[in-house]
Amino acid sequence: MLRQALAGERNASEELVRRLLPPAHALAWRLTGNGTEAEDIVQEAFCRLWQLAPRFEPRARVSTLFTTIVRNLCMDRFRRHHENAGEEALEALADPGRTPEENWLDGVRSARLHDALRRLPSRQRAALMMWAWQECDVGEIAHELGVAENAAHQLLFRARARLRALLSGDEHD
Repeated sequence: MLRQALAGERNASEELVRRLLPPAHALAWRLTGNGTEAEDIVQEAFCRLWQLAPRFEPRARVSTLFTTIVRNLCMDRFRRHHENAGEEALEALADPGRTPEENWLDGVRSARLHDALRRLPSRQRAALMMWAWQECDVGEIAHELGVAENAAHQLLFRARARLRALLSGDEHD
């Protein structure tokens, strides 16, 4: 269908967007927590899909490629956002009904979590994000990452163990 869409067949293009858009937008929204940002990511993902289309292997699933593109774009945004996030951004997120100390502690915890997630190897981070935020089961994670279910279990186990160590201060890079 991707090749047909690329060849200019309108029905194929519409069907491709109809199939790919809802799950991609849901994934981007879950990973970013922001509807506008999710829309931007999905739009960029379609542009990248069109750029990659001439090299696409027909035996692969378009949905898998598209999900990977969306997930990678979300991770890129996550990294950029948290590398550039300063104290003003944390203050802007503060809940006015809470004390400054509570807001500060939440900001510190959030920054530590984001830093720890950023420090995970990319495949472990992807598996953990799919499990925690997308509520994917191990079979879905294995399929999306192109690994056996046992390997997906290992990625999750190692990601959780490393995240725990990073958050407790037991591990340093």
